[in-house]
Amino acid sequence: MLSYLQGEIEGETAVKNLPAAILLIVWFLMMNLSHELPPTIQSIEKAIDFDITENANFAFSSPLYMGHKNFMDVNTFADWYSWMNLGFSAIYFPSTHAVSEGANFSMGTQTFLEASTYLIHNRKIGGVQLSQQRLFSSECSNPIVANALELTCLDYRGLDLRLKPTELDVSQQVVEFQFLPDAQDFYEDTNRTVWIDYLMEFPVSQQLRELEQSGWLDDGTYRAKVSFMTYNQIYDVLTTTSVHFLFAISGHIFKQITHRSFKVAAHSEWESWLYEVLFFGHITIIFLCEGWEAISTLRENKWKLVKAWKAYWNFWNVVDWVSIMLAYAILITWISQCTGQDELSLTLKDYWGLHTSCRNSSGMQSSECLAARAYDSQLFQQVEELGYVVRANRFISGFYPVCIMMRLFKAFAAQPRLAIVTKTLALAANDLTHFGIVFLSIFFTYVAMGMAFFGREVEAFASFDRACLALLEALMGEFSVEEMELSGRPIAFFFFGTYMMAAVLLLLNMLIAILMDVYGQVAAGSRTSESLWHECWDIMRRGAQKWTGEHTPLAEIVKKYVEKNGPECLESDKVIYIEDVLSSVPGLLRRQAEEEMTSALEEFALENTPDIQISEVISTMGRYFGNGAASPAVSPRDLEKIVQQVAKCPPNRGALASSDVDNANVQQAAEEIV
Repeated sequence: MLSYLQGEIEGETAVKNLPAAILLIVWFLMMNLSHELPPTIQSIEKAIDFDITENANFAFSSPLYMGHKNFMDVNTFADWYSWMNLGFSAIYFPSTHAVSEGANFSMGTQTFLEASTYLIHNRKIGGVQLSQQRLFSSECSNPIVANALELTCLDYRGLDLRLKPTELDVSQQVVEFQFLPDAQDFYEDTNRTVWIDYLMEFPVSQQLRELEQSGWLDDGTYRAKVSFMTYNQIYDVLTTTSVHFLFAISGHIFKQITHRSFKVAAHSEWESWLYEVLFFGHITIIFLCEGWEAISTLRENKWKLVKAWKAYWNFWNVVDWVSIMLAYAILITWISQCTGQDELSLTLKDYWGLHTSCRNSSGMQSSECLAARAYDSQLFQQVEELGYVVRANRFISGFYPVCIMMRLFKAFAAQPRLAIVTKTLALAANDLTHFGIVFLSIFFTYVAMGMAFFGREVEAFASFDRACLALLEALMGEFSVEEMELSGRPIAFFFFGTYMMAAVLLLLNMLIAILMDVYGQVAAGSRTSESLWHECWDIMRRGAQKWTGEHTPLAEIVKKYVEKNGPECLESDKVIYIEDVLSSVPGLLRRQAEEEMTSALEEFALENTPDIQISEVISTMGRYFGNGAASPAVSPRDLEKIVQQVAKCPPNRGALASSDVDNANVQQAAEEIV
């Protein structure tokens, strides 16, 4: 009965904690959506991407004046200057109003405010920054050949361009950390940084021609970045866009567009405050509960730290504390982000006055224009640094749902019907570990084989991480045999065919078999347990009875019984009766004691009832009614004889058999079956 009560207490606790765990997901989701604004940010960034890709064209043909190339077709230094002069300038530095094709009239030049608008609703902030990363001289790997050919060797720092980088690789941090000097990817040569000013009434094309004539791009250029900033007043979103041209040492030029976007006013809507208060308030409650549990464990162990430490820490407590720490890490980065956004908002207030003074000055080298350019540089740097904080907050927020999921599993663990998945994984852990050793051995063997066969032809196998990802995708059905055929069809057939046989048809199905075998055992063991809905009904019923004074809490029953009979009663085999429980728990009603005792007996009977198959019953009965047949194997003819003899037994339990011999046979057969 004590075991039954403890199980009921744990089940009630799990069911009561389940809504809180689900609400934590809801608060986090709503808070994260209010912070990230994915539909708004993506709408703005995709619009800029589309404009740069589709409208910034060069390589025009006459008489139709159609541009046949975009920034993805920049393959030489001359192409880059052509794209800047004809393509990018046309969309970002327009001077006249565009008219429809075939129109024989002009709409005149644009005003200053019209020229300051980009994509209808976005205001240009500052000029366009052209920055550059340079290669540096280094020792040659083969100095004999290099010296014989009179070659100078160069090397790079930061981003490796032997393979096409991802957008995340390209947009990595550009600030050099003192404790990690090699962490940055973009080493800007500030002596090569150039500003193209559109707010001043000076020809943009002239500035670009001067760049080309001075040889701004040369064989020492490793990366050229074109950056500009826009602000959407309707969404209150500031966006920094960078078009990267990556000049690999191999001679290939990779192109990539990256953005940094965020809302300037972090709490312009009251919902943001609400979701933050709900989420971090929820986390604070969890923190207080876990702290109280730790202090209680310390008190129970008489303030012995080592003993209390061992008693307190378990897997689920680790999950709780990790979720608490990560939540507060999100809070710290969010506060830092809000502070940066407020500072940025104050900085933007001075923008218009500084650039208006520059436009009214004598020229680009005036003190007013130099001050405006310094302001732009500081603004870009401020946005870049704020972008690091935003990215850190996003990464932590991206991993945090794993902690929420583990907390859900904690709530599931105490309810047998909900704990099927966790129990299956726990019971199968040993088999899965051994299976994992075999699977990883075969998997990494094929990774090495794929890199050896296809590493030079197929980009997906050009590096270890790419090959691992490609084989994982193939495991789930995503693969491209056509690319593998570049190394020859026999090799592609051998590699792909053997991998499908070993990994998919054999190992993947073995994994499913291991899990399903354990799942069947766990599911069979949980069939006798109460469902979630029955648990909820019991909680409401006991709560109503407690309100009327007809119910004593189960935890109080166990506590008082243990206080009177000692902790050893929990492991004792002594039979207890209703009177024992009533005498140990003052105030307990006899009706409740009888209900709990009866429920405990019913659960014990269900858990300990053997699962007897009909074949076992027929075989065993046959040995007692089949004239001494000792073999458990029963043929169809023997089954017919058994049925005939069993039919002779009277159906009345009071007169189970017509003779003492038959009665004894039935009793012995039943005992053997059980």
